[in-house]
Amino acid sequence: MIPSSLTVPRKSEADIWKMAEVIRNACWDSSIPVNVDLIAEKELELELVPIVGLLAQVSAEAYLTGDLKEIDYDPNAYSFRLRFSIAHEIGHFVLHPTQIKALRSGSFTEWHTTIADLPGAMWGTAEYQAREFAGRLLVPLPDLISAVKSMKPMIDEAKRQVKNLLNDELAEFVSGEISKRFVVSAGVISRRLKSEKIDLLKI
Repeated sequence: MIPSSLTVPRKSEADIWKMAEVIRNACWDSSIPVNVDLIAEKELELELVPIVGLLAQVSAEAYLTGDLKEIDYDPNAYSFRLRFSIAHEIGHFVLHPTQIKALRSGSFTEWHTTIADLPGAMWGTAEYQAREFAGRLLVPLPDLISAVKSMKPMIDEAKRQVKNLLNDELAEFVSGEISKRFVVSAGVISRRLKSEKIDLLKI
């Protein structure tokens, strides 16, 4: 039974990013890639528990349990996606502890039923917030800008070769290369470039 009073508070992107920065700065040094496993286990005292087949059971590579004590993960998941999923669940741990406690008190099967009954806008908001948290946790803005600037020769060449090149096209072009530095998917970098409003045409 979902409590009728349960809501997901609105948070600005700036506030979410600030919370991600606080966690990273408190739990990790300034090196890239960010060791998200270490942050979870050593600093936040979350146990990482491998469960083969978790992805099929909960439609996610990682899952923060309702007691807020562990993050279950699928050891067979693609490594880049798994890193982001663990960071995403850390986002829920930081941003939505009350909601997770209320909603994930049962089995994986019960979670499927719960998520189906939740108002789409409510859980969609929680998921968006956790994604933004995870993105900023794993891809610090100064390092992203530095990575983009290091690709300026390639960006300039692309602009010479393609007339009226769009920013989105450039983002797709550079994301694959930049993603390797942060050990995330190219899709994560594309979203960060868009969320951070980085105009590649002006680099």
